[in-house]
Amino acid sequence: MRHLLIAGFARGTTADEIRQALEKAGVPVTEIRIEMGNREGRDVALVGVDTDETGIRVLAERIDGFVWKGHRLQAEHTLLFE
Repeated sequence: MRHLLIAGFARGTTADEIRQALEKAGVPVTEIRIEMGNREGRDVALVGVDTDETGIRVLAERIDGFVWKGHRLQAEHTLLFE
């Protein structure tokens, strides 16, 4: 399993909403944990994805800059949780 860090979504967005959006885009999500930031726009989602190193890089590039519910998402893959 690899992990994505996703930011830029609206405060109050649930893990289920993120899961539905990612799965609709074809992302094989295994888990999602949302960490609240100290202010609006600082929340991040740690998303576990069932893919390899190449796949996680492609997914991060596909999601980064995507506008969802009026917010531009930022995404990057992370090795911190491998």
